Amino acid sequence: MDSALKDPHNGSAEAGSPANGTTRPPSTPEGIALAYGSLLLMALLPIFFGALRSVRCTRGKNASDMPETITSRDAARFPIIASCTLLGLYLFFKIFSQEYINLLLSMYFFVLGILALSHTIRSEGSLQPLKQLSQEPVQGLG
Repeated sequence: MDSALKDPHNGSAEAGSPANGTTRPPSTPEGIALAYGSLLLMALLPIFFGALRSVRCTRGKNASDMPETITSRDAARFPIIASCTLLGLYLFFKIFSQEYINLLLSMYFFVLGILALSHTIRSEGSLQPLKQLSQEPVQGLG
C-alpha cells in the first residue's frame, strides 16, 4: 500500500476508522422516537396556546371589534389553492437550477431589506432631526 493512505495526518484514513478519532453513535429507536416526539410537541404547542389565547382575547370584545372569520367557501377552496401552490413550487425548483433560485432569493430579500430600511427611516419620528438639520445654515470654511 501507499504510505500516504496509511498516514492519519493527511486527511485520509483506513476504511474502518474515522480520520479524527470521533465516531457518530448509532441511532436507536428510542432516540428517534424522542426526536420526532419532541419535534411534534414543539410544533403543536405554539399552535394550541396561540389558539387558546386568541379565544380568550376575543371573549371580551364586542361584535364590531371581532376579526374576520373564514367562510365555508374559503375553507373548501383552501386545499385546492394550497395544492396548486405546492405544485407550482415543485415545478419551479425542478425547472430552475440552484444558482438561479439563490440569486432570486437574494434579490428578494435585498429588496425587502431596502424597503424595510427606507420605511424605518421615513417614519415621522426619525425625520424630525433631519428636517432641523436641513433648515440650519451651514457655515463654510473661509
